[in-house]
Amino acid sequence: MATQSKGNQQTVISGPVRSVSVVHLMPGDFHKARLTNFEPADLPNGALKTVKNNSRPVTAVLISAPIKTAFPFTQALAGANASLGPKDRLELALQAHDKRGWSPWFEFGSFSLGGETGSVKNQQNRFGSMGTDILTLASASEYLRYRVTIKAAAGSTAFFRLASVTYTNTAAEYNEASAVKKHASFKPVLLNVPKCSQMTQRVSYRRDICSPTSVTMILNHFGLKTRVLDTASGVRDITENNYGNWTFNTMYAGALGLYAWPTRFNSLEEARGYLAAGIPLAASVTFGRDELRKSPLKKTAGHLLIIKGFDIKGNILVNDPAAADKNTVGLVYDRKEFAKAWLKNKYGTAYILAPLERLPLTVRSPLAELFSMPPDSKKSDKLKLIESQILPLEGLEYRSSRGAWLEVAAPEQIRRKNRCAKTFTPYLGWIESRLAVFRHPAEPDAVIRIKRAPLKEGAVAELSIGARVQTIAWDKRSFARILMPEGGTGLIHKKNLNLIPIKIKPAGLRNKILGTARQFLEDKYYWGGRSGYGIDCSGLVNIAYRVWGFDLPRNARDQLNCGRPAARKKLKPADLIFSTEKNNHNNINHVMLYSGGGKIIEATQDTGSVREVTFRDKFGLDLSEINNGQIVNGKKIYFRTILK
Repeated sequence: MATQSKGNQQTVISGPVRSVSVVHLMPGDFHKARLTNFEPADLPNGALKTVKNNSRPVTAVLISAPIKTAFPFTQALAGANASLGPKDRLELALQAHDKRGWSPWFEFGSFSLGGETGSVKNQQNRFGSMGTDILTLASASEYLRYRVTIKAAAGSTAFFRLASVTYTNTAAEYNEASAVKKHASFKPVLLNVPKCSQMTQRVSYRRDICSPTSVTMILNHFGLKTRVLDTASGVRDITENNYGNWTFNTMYAGALGLYAWPTRFNSLEEARGYLAAGIPLAASVTFGRDELRKSPLKKTAGHLLIIKGFDIKGNILVNDPAAADKNTVGLVYDRKEFAKAWLKNKYGTAYILAPLERLPLTVRSPLAELFSMPPDSKKSDKLKLIESQILPLEGLEYRSSRGAWLEVAAPEQIRRKNRCAKTFTPYLGWIESRLAVFRHPAEPDAVIRIKRAPLKEGAVAELSIGARVQTIAWDKRSFARILMPEGGTGLIHKKNLNLIPIKIKPAGLRNKILGTARQFLEDKYYWGGRSGYGIDCSGLVNIAYRVWGFDLPRNARDQLNCGRPAARKKLKPADLIFSTEKNNHNNINHVMLYSGGGKIIEATQDTGSVREVTFRDKFGLDLSEINNGQIVNGKKIYFRTILK
């Protein structure tokens, strides 16, 4: 645990958070950047493309807006991706800012598919020094920015996909307990990554190509067939005459079509989140003699291998390219031993290489409307196309794109395709591409419990109820620092959070759920709403339960199927009441919460509001006159319970 001072405020960094990554790959990520000779492009080709000139070369430059870091940092890695022609070049540089101002640009080198890829030597000044692929600062900084330069040959158009920065507080202590702890949701996972051995390559430098061998395994895994020696040739740093430059290895994978960047992990659970999304990792390890048993290497000052899974015990399943042959590449490493070699000794340094459709996404604050189809801005019925709302930090999966719109799946909002379907599928819909942003698939440890929670010290003013967040620090005033989807952080008071897991006895839990629902009383009804900015009937139920640890489906019909039938006399507060469309008893189109004493809480189109009323006000009959399954005024009424 490390302590850092900001003015007279003391922030305690909890858990294993030593590194944070900022990954920019969506159009909205670059709206504040300074752009020269770039223009918009369509995904999945890239967010931007270089201006084309058939008669002369074009130099396109992107300088990011300043990035406020979550904590003072002393080291940084960086990455960038672009699809390049054989004569195009990609260059990357980083600046840090402290009380003395901005540092000079530290160059991460120049990459080209045509060869002559090289790092830059002799970069040392009063701000720090640039190693081959790591920037180390002389004193901690709290701001940074990156610069991407693409030099496109005459007649060539390069598509820019991604820029990333991972910053590290090297003074923060390694916390083994947090690094190896298994989350309550832990499940084993195994990806079928093709096996390659560097030791079978018939070249004198085979012991030096663990990195390109690992990259080759992932490229092959995603259908980009290539050979180890071709990758080695493509990533070779001619300045240092080596093959392990982290920036160049990821630039090479990016040039072949993947989204790729070097990063650092804080725990094995963070890594499992990527594996669960179908993304294997190339991890960098360092260990002394016999510190990583079963390894083909007795010791190493630096070695790359593939993490492809976790077994039932949580041990690490790998493809280790140092194995003597292809048949012995697959190995199992002890959880604690591997965590020490990777997370402690190398700060969890790894490559992420994946196609866009595999990358976890979310939306910017305050939310994004999910539409059934891209709406025509000229039509007045845009609201009728709203299917739901996506909250910041809520998971999304990319499916396709159409101009300024992305088709996405929302795995945290599930539905049945039809009334007879036995399994749930994610909600599908369209969001504006400018609202999408990359999301690290870390397990959240808190959820917003008030309708709109104010934030301090960040670009975002508030977060909606129901948003699940990851805390990385606590200060003495009971404020939590949380990571935001835009890459920054914010401070939120503990009183506005429910910490996960939530442990409350059923009787108290029912009152808590109703208390959450009552926050919306007298608000306007909003079709498709499930946030502090608008709510509909099933959205109200979804959010009221979500805040207290229950994931219910999005639609009223599916919520009914998740509940157990309840007799009228056994109804308890926070049980659910459903009604069908009039004279169409197969269509469940409304859900309400029973609030006790013969009353319900509902978001209803009848009055265009959220209200708490009696059964007689709603149905013309008292609760004592209605039974489960009874037809009232042409509508069939169902009673269901979710809680024990």
